[in-house]
Formats: sequence, C-alpha cells, structure tokens
Amino acid sequence: MRYTIYIDRVWLMDFVITTYLLLLVRKTYRLKSGIIRLFISAAASAVAFVLLLLLPGIWWPVKLFVQAVCMEPLLLKAAFSFRTKEMVVKSYICMSSYGLLMGGFICFVSGYIPGMRKNLNMWNVLAAVTAAAGLIDLYLRIRKKRTREFFAVKLDFYGEMLTCKGFSDSGNSLFEPYAKRPVSILARQTVGTLEKRVPPEKHYLIPFHSIGKRHGLLEAVELPRMEVEVGEEKRVFQKVVVALSEDVVTEKGNYQMILHPKFEQ
Repeated sequence: MRYTIYIDRVWLMDFVITTYLLLLVRKTYRLKSGIIRLFISAAASAVAFVLLLLLPGIWWPVKLFVQAVCMEPLLLKAAFSFRTKEMVVKSYICMSSYGLLMGGFICFVSGYIPGMRKNLNMWNVLAAVTAAAGLIDLYLRIRKKRTREFFAVKLDFYGEMLTCKGFSDSGNSLFEPYAKRPVSILARQTVGTLEKRVPPEKHYLIPFHSIGKRHGLLEAVELPRMEVEVGEEKRVFQKVVVALSEDVVTEKGNYQMILHPKFEQ
C-alpha cells in the first residue's frame, strides 16, 4: 500500500498545532518567551518532523517515539527559558496532555459530526485543532478568575530585602496621585522596623475610598526595587509605591501583600 504525502501540508499542520501547544503551555505556566521565538521553534520542529517522517526503513512507532520523547523536550528548551528541570518536566507533561486532548477532539469531530469522516481534510483538521485550542484557552481563563494565585515578592527597603507572599487583586485600583503609579498594599506588621530605613522624603499619603469609608488616607512608601515571580518569569520593577496598612487580612499567614494588577500583567 502506498500513500501520497504532501510535505507542505504536513509541515503546515505540524507548525500550526505546535504553535497552539506552545502558546497554551506558555499561558498555563506563565513562561517567558516572545511570540517570534515561539514561531521559529514551531517552524524548526515542523521541519524536523517532516524529515523524520520521510526517513525510509524505520518502523512508524519508532518515529513516533523519537518525536514524543526526544524532539518535544528539545522543542520546549528552544521555545522557553526554564529556570528548573522540574518545570521542563511539567511543561512536557502539559504539552503532551494538550496534544492528546486535541487528538481526541479531532477523533470526536470526525466520528460524530455527520459528513466529517469522509471529508476530513487538512483544513477541517486545522479548524478542529483551532476549536480545541480555543476551548482549552477559555478553560484557562475561567480557572484563572476563579483561583487565587500567590506570588513570591521581594521588596528592597534601601539595602535590606523583605521577602513575602502576595496575590493580585483586581479590586485594587489604587494609584498615587502624583505620577499615577500603581500602589500595592503591604501588611504593616510584616514590615516591622524596616520602615525606619525609608528616607522621610519617600513617604506619601494615598487617598482612597472603600465600602464603609468614603474618604481616607493610606500611609505609603516609595521603594527602589520590587521583584515579583510570575510563573517562571522574574519581573523587576523600579521605584514602586507600597501602602502600609493594618487592615490587610493575612489569612493565617498565607499572604502579606495585595499586589496591584498592573504588576501581574
């Protein structure tokens, strides 16, 4: 039995599917990578897949094994900058799982939608993959809204670092009134004597209003540096404004800081 393989179509399908998978993995674990780097990695992976497919005399399960076990980890290493080996393994499992979900969705479409089994061409497959990727993306968005994600935060109190745990709250819309910089809120009891290290000219009063308090003022300080770990990415912000509040509920020590949503984006 002979098969006719259209190399350009195989390359295009693999490129599109791999791009979707990389984007979903990036969103799942908040990995650091530019879109151009993802495209180049997906294109190179598609070329390698086509070359592997065209190798004669090799049993197809062996080719599948090489693709899944050898090429996919190399693809992930090329697409993302990992900080730990554990994240490489997690990303590999995540990418493989999403790939299986997409394959299952294609099987479902071809088996249960009338007329699709006989007309399952490249464009129908790509349409099914796009729909599957969209559903997974929608799930990730809903999950993000429903779950509270914590971040490791480091604050520079003029030479001494304070490490704490914070979470992003979309309800925090505080901005300092002068340069309109976003304001995060830190539990005052966490700061302790570090507040004395802040120069007097770096102290502010931030106006705010909330339920039960129409007008109020929060004491705040300007810090030279703040680091926020978002997934595998470490984001550094300069000259940040942090309000000190007695009212931050630490939930038995689970978090000490309410980050402004701007610092998560």
